[in-house]
Amino acid sequence: MPNLSTYRIAVVYLLLASSCCGVSAVRRPLVESGNHAPAADLVIKNAKVITIDKDKPLAQAIAFKGETIIAVTSDEGIEKHLKEGVSRMIDAEGRLVVPGFNDAHVHFSFIDPDYIDLRYITDSSIITAKVREAVARAKPGELIRGGRWEHEMFVDKQWPTKELIDPVAPDNPVVLSRADGHSVLVNSYIIRNSGITRDTPDPFGGEIQRNPATGEPTGIFKERAKGLLKYGDKPVHRTAEQQQERLMRGWQAAFDQAAQDGVTSIQLPPGGDFDIYRKFRDMGKLTLRSHAKTGPVSRAMDGSRIRN
Repeated sequence: MPNLSTYRIAVVYLLLASSCCGVSAVRRPLVESGNHAPAADLVIKNAKVITIDKDKPLAQAIAFKGETIIAVTSDEGIEKHLKEGVSRMIDAEGRLVVPGFNDAHVHFSFIDPDYIDLRYITDSSIITAKVREAVARAKPGELIRGGRWEHEMFVDKQWPTKELIDPVAPDNPVVLSRADGHSVLVNSYIIRNSGITRDTPDPFGGEIQRNPATGEPTGIFKERAKGLLKYGDKPVHRTAEQQQERLMRGWQAAFDQAAQDGVTSIQLPPGGDFDIYRKFRDMGKLTLRSHAKTGPVSRAMDGSRIRN
């Protein structure tokens, strides 16, 4: 059996994330903890637990105390760790519980909190909605960035056009990159500022996508045609406090994204900023077990030294 102390509470994230789909997490009358077994803070029952133990690959229940798993067993065996008023119980309703992912080499960084993430969308109208939300938070002339859309995932499989964003962003430049980075969608604000018309020729190695009926640019610029674009955005001036607040929101977004993807531990290459991890640890908001390599010795967030 693996050393239970090496498991962390975050290993069950993929299960907990499904709570919006009906997993119940309630305090209810529980069996008193007996036989001197430690009372758990959290118990998950009625689950399909992948243990990564070749001798006992599946279990039904897990008990946690603090950040440590104290038992991986059957629904019956977990009862001794339940204590009224102490233990919170989740009925997994037969759902899967798996260990969290470890990224052995990642250049982890903050996420631009204002970036519009369009990955995996299948309805192009979502572009309109998200741009509208971003414009509401921005000042006139401020650049709106986003991307990771893939039109092959749209229900109609059609390339998006500037008509999706012009009505909601008449006074802001908007640039939305395709998932592969080879094409961008921009609005009329940028096209006008760039001096591009129906008569502008395609540059060598690039394409201005055009409406077949009118010849007007659709808003899609491919490859070297992207070099024709002049955004015309106005500089954004932020105070030091505003910059710091934005930075912290960006790091929080990165930690949230990792948690949503089930990543619970990372190894950082040399040269990274480890102070930000300490800040989030001290605030009780660090969701990743993080190690940084600083030469012949690696350092964990708990201050321990690991000889490489």
